[in-house]
Amino acid sequence: MPVTLADVARAAGVSTATASVALNGKAGVSDEVRRRIREIAERMDYRPSSVGRALRRARTGMVGLYMPNTASTFGYYTETTRGVAEALHRHDLSLVILPSSHETGSTEGFPDVDGYILIEPHTHDRGVPAILRQALPVVSGDTPPRGAGTPWGLVESPNDASTRAVFDRFRSRGARRPGLILIERISTWSLDLERTYRTWCGEQGLEPRVALTSARSSNAKLLSDLAEWFAPDGGTDAVLAGGDGIAVRIAGLLRSLGHVVGDSVLLASGVDSPLMEFHTPRITAVDLQPRHFGTVCADLLVELIGTERPSDPVRRLVDAPLIARESG
Repeated sequence: MPVTLADVARAAGVSTATASVALNGKAGVSDEVRRRIREIAERMDYRPSSVGRALRRARTGMVGLYMPNTASTFGYYTETTRGVAEALHRHDLSLVILPSSHETGSTEGFPDVDGYILIEPHTHDRGVPAILRQALPVVSGDTPPRGAGTPWGLVESPNDASTRAVFDRFRSRGARRPGLILIERISTWSLDLERTYRTWCGEQGLEPRVALTSARSSNAKLLSDLAEWFAPDGGTDAVLAGGDGIAVRIAGLLRSLGHVVGDSVLLASGVDSPLMEFHTPRITAVDLQPRHFGTVCADLLVELIGTERPSDPVRRLVDAPLIARESG
């Protein structure tokens, strides 16, 4: 088999992006590193493919970021975007935030870019498979929906482990009827939370308690939907709120029902943020590290630009530790 750029990079102990810069005479590496990589490439008889050379000549210097059409509602996406932008800036690349095409699936109006980053692709978003069908490198933050296509790179969080950590903590604090609140069932993240929670309940001999609500619901609607769920006798006594910011609203709802958060009902958020830290009581939360997550997505895409498409997605894992606080 012909030697690839990734092979040269591996032999030189550098990233694919660094090897590409060195072999194409671009600024960004020292003369010593450039000389060493070129010597290794020559020794390995590396020959760039015509497709690779064409791609490199066609570089636009821009990367497209595609997010759910609801992204503006949640702070998680703001922090993720910040991480992407900072990483791309270090590589002298510009970020283009793409418009949503979740209804049409059309990418005709998208600008020319060198590759795409998808953040939390949703099952109903027709723009996701349209992007994955293109010949350009795509890194996906979370697994795309089944049948949508395969990305070049995949960045994930250990959703199974973090979900179990929350419910194990609830049990250690005496919870007998823990439940899960979701605000959607169209992202891999939410589906992972529910799948893991149901599996955990089966292992514990507990009946699953799952409530589906909406981040756009009024407080009155939330109260109407969940009042019985949190009934004093036999109601849910610990809850993981699976959505950015929704835990704060659940805390208010619990107070209106006469509960004491962290006492009569334990509460945790599936997404950490300053809101969780500054709430009274402070809310236990899973830190998805969105800024770092965005950085890892961008660095991986840069590594893949200008290389041959891998036979399987190149994977990266970003830890998601549980931040224990007074609420749960």
